[in-house]
This record gives sequence, C-alpha cells and structure tokens, in this order.
Amino acid sequence: MSIRNSLPTLLFIAVASLAFSQKFIQLERVNRPRTLKFYAGDELTYRFKGDAFWRNSLITDVNMDSQRVAFDGRYYALKEIEAIQLQYAGLLRATGPALMFFGASWAGYSLIGALFDNYPLTTQTVIVSGSGLLIGFGLKHIFKYRKVSLNERRRLRAVEIPVSIPLRPGY
Repeated sequence: MSIRNSLPTLLFIAVASLAFSQKFIQLERVNRPRTLKFYAGDELTYRFKGDAFWRNSLITDVNMDSQRVAFDGRYYALKEIEAIQLQYAGLLRATGPALMFFGASWAGYSLIGALFDNYPLTTQTVIVSGSGLLIGFGLKHIFKYRKVSLNERRRLRAVEIPVSIPLRPGY
C-alpha cells in the first residue's frame, strides 16, 4: 500500500524538478524597486542603436548568462537595444475611445430625436458630438504609447529564476 502511494509522489518530484524556471527581461530604473517584466511569449516594440525604425517582435528565449534575448528565434545582446515602446495603461488611454463613443451616440440620439420627435438640431448638438469625437480621437492617438530610452538610469536586464521543489521541509 505504501509503494502505491509513494510512487506518484516520487514521479511528480522527478518530473517537476526537470525544467521549471522563469525567464524574462525586466526594465529597471535606478532607485526604484518596481520593475516591468517581459516574459518569453510577449511582444516587444524596440529600436536598436543607430537604427531609425522600430521593430515589433516576439520574445522567444532569454539567456541570462550572456544577457541576450531572442526575438523571433534570433539572439541579440540587450546592450544593442536603444529604446522600447510601452503602451499607456489606465485612464488617459481608456478616455479616448469612451469620448468617441459618447460623441457618436450623442449625434445618433439627436438624429433619432429629430426624425421621430421633432427634436430641433442645433449648433450645440453639432458642437457636443463633434468635440467628443475630436477630443476622443486625439486622446486615443496621443496616448497610444510612450518611448523609453535606455541609458544609465534605465536598463534592460535578463533574469532567470529557477523553481525547484524542496525535498525536505524548510529548505
């Protein structure tokens, strides 16, 4: 009976300790404990030193020993990357589409009211719907992404965290 119970446990420990680790690159800033992590499988928009155009590639592997990252299967040194683009998150990015929806729905309800209820279309209706559409479109495109230049205060670093299951409790 004890062999039947211990065999799956030993098999689980043997399989679990083979290849589990986390590999990622992280964006660090000086004197800031919080980092931004990019894992294998994430897309990253970056620019190499001396290049004028931006590239968007999939992170396929990270090598911590040589501080290299593989974009679409090809390895590059992290020192070669000059800047990366990050998408804005939060209120400003979400406000643009919401204002555009507000402007379009204001115009749509005004037109429905004019057709069925003899609601007068005025310049105020055009101003409200047009300003909602224009300001929303502007916010959506202005706050699309931000560029982060890598220098001595901001850097990318490859990190690998091995995950192992301890055989004895407390270790």
